[in-house]
Amino acid sequence: LGSPMKIALVSTHATSEGGVPHYVSSLARALAKGHEVTVYSSRFEGFDGTSVRHRKIRAIGSGGNIFDLSFLIVSTLVIWAHRVKRRNEFDIIHSHVGSPFFSEVFTSHFYEHDGIAQMKTAPKGIPRDSLILRLRSRLMAGIESVLLARRNSGTWIVLSTAMKRGFIRDYPVPPESIFVIPNGVDSSRYSPDNVARYRDEVRDQLSLAPGGQVVLFLGGDWLRKGLAQAIGALSLLAGDEATLLVVGFGNVAAYRNLAKRCRIEERVIFAGPTREGWKYYAASDVYLLPSLYEPFGLSIFEAMASGLPVLVSRNSGAGELINDGVDGLLIQEPRDVRELSEKLGALLKDADLRTRLGREARCTALRYPWDRVARETAEVYERVMLRKRGGVEGQHLSPNDEGKSKGAGLACRAIFL
Repeated sequence: LGSPMKIALVSTHATSEGGVPHYVSSLARALAKGHEVTVYSSRFEGFDGTSVRHRKIRAIGSGGNIFDLSFLIVSTLVIWAHRVKRRNEFDIIHSHVGSPFFSEVFTSHFYEHDGIAQMKTAPKGIPRDSLILRLRSRLMAGIESVLLARRNSGTWIVLSTAMKRGFIRDYPVPPESIFVIPNGVDSSRYSPDNVARYRDEVRDQLSLAPGGQVVLFLGGDWLRKGLAQAIGALSLLAGDEATLLVVGFGNVAAYRNLAKRCRIEERVIFAGPTREGWKYYAASDVYLLPSLYEPFGLSIFEAMASGLPVLVSRNSGAGELINDGVDGLLIQEPRDVRELSEKLGALLKDADLRTRLGREARCTALRYPWDRVARETAEVYERVMLRKRGGVEGQHLSPNDEGKSKGAGLACRAIFL
């Protein structure tokens, strides 16, 4: 991880839960193997036995627009105070969601500009995001715009080349100041070995047939991640008895009603949110995530590390690292439920294909441990420190710049027209 540095990571939360909190937690742990790491956050959980330090940011509430805005204001003031009064306390200040304005490095986990553009419509009968959630997206997009539009906007880390292209397209950000570092995955926690431990247990709990085929959809933000399209695709599989297992938080009533209108209500199971996703990967046969917009898709990597064949959108960040037909199947147009259904059907009918894709998926995921994310992130820090000392940064080549590491249907179809 290079020469030891004093690093401050700033994020609303740092926990084992999915998304950004999990990313920050995993990055902090990996960086702490060679550096002194302090996390500024509202919540901080699961760091027992590590050297990671914590300084609490006291924002208003625990979530929502007021929390996001208050966290931004308070964290900005705190970081500014540290930079003014304790100039040498940290070598690098690295911010994540709700970024304070006085950081040297920012990681963007979600390009709000592109996310909003993709979410203007919803399938019939599926409500759009609530006004509060849409206001939050606008708030975060505004913060994003202010940060990116500054003359000296700092150094940015993004999760995919698509995000980098969007930044360059929409803002005056020099390409050499944007670094592509994909997510990592804990391949010991997410492993094919979990099948023997958890498959029967989870299937018993959910009353799933031991030999039945289970298609897993895991995550929140169901409209963006394409749950409606997943349900529509399942309904087009004539005579197939596969079950769609939905794990995560969302509008269950609306999507259960959609499954009912598609005449497959009994084949869609809502298991609720979980902090033990590895158990559900172990209980499943295929992982499906037809996201309309997906900056990366950490759950895709988790499924791949678990040895599951994945069927995911080509436009997802993780999709950039998948070789179609080798270590996964890619969906060209996630709104096209017919394409989605055909590829899902091919997976369910071919056990040899599932085995081969799952095996290769695991091999791909093994190339992206969190230690790799930490090492590449530390290299970005070193470039920033060199620039601060008056040195010259070389041309950056991101991992993605190098190339990839190699009946019921009729009732439902009109909903997606």
